[in-house]
Amino acid sequence: MKKTLSFALVAAAMLIAGKANAQLNVHVGYAPQTYTTTVGNSDDKMELNGFFVGADFNLPISGDLKVDLGANLRYNTKEESNGTSVLGVPISGKVTNTQMLLDIPILLNYGLELKRDVRISAFVGPTITYALSGTTKSEGSLGALSASDEYDWYGDNSGRSRFDLAATFGLSVDFRDFRLFGGYNLGLLDLAEGDNITTKGRNWFIGFGYNL
Repeated sequence: MKKTLSFALVAAAMLIAGKANAQLNVHVGYAPQTYTTTVGNSDDKMELNGFFVGADFNLPISGDLKVDLGANLRYNTKEESNGTSVLGVPISGKVTNTQMLLDIPILLNYGLELKRDVRISAFVGPTITYALSGTTKSEGSLGALSASDEYDWYGDNSGRSRFDLAATFGLSVDFRDFRLFGGYNLGLLDLAEGDNITTKGRNWFIGFGYNL
């Protein structure tokens, strides 16, 4: 997977260098993430809110066919809290999951001009993802006493891969210098590095961009 990532970055740089008329788009968006872990016949889902910021080059290939090469920084998070009391003593707990991802989409894009300054496009292709970080922080208190613990998703003994490869598809609409887009990422790789357990990710996304 590391070789695949390196090849994708080199290919993107070569294409960008070879296309003087490439169009740059900067964008932000919302992308909630779901991880499904399967052990035997049992499934467990982790759902996180996600936000991303990034940029891509739109490179003409032939006619209405183009390729989008980009990079997105994505931040996922989820917080759960609970509280109760026993014999008048308050008991509370909070679990916070956070994750930072780098996405590198390489998407074929075919578009049609609906009218002047308005273009609708369909895109499909792979997205390579590298997890920069991922943690679960647990905090609890019993009366005046408190404790906390932090778990690294990608630590030495975590058994979780940082790399993922997704099939990406969706639609975008360009109007003047602005772009509205949405789609879906379907994770193809098993992120769990153990026997009898699989973990796969997926997410939908929607974003808004500006063409420079």
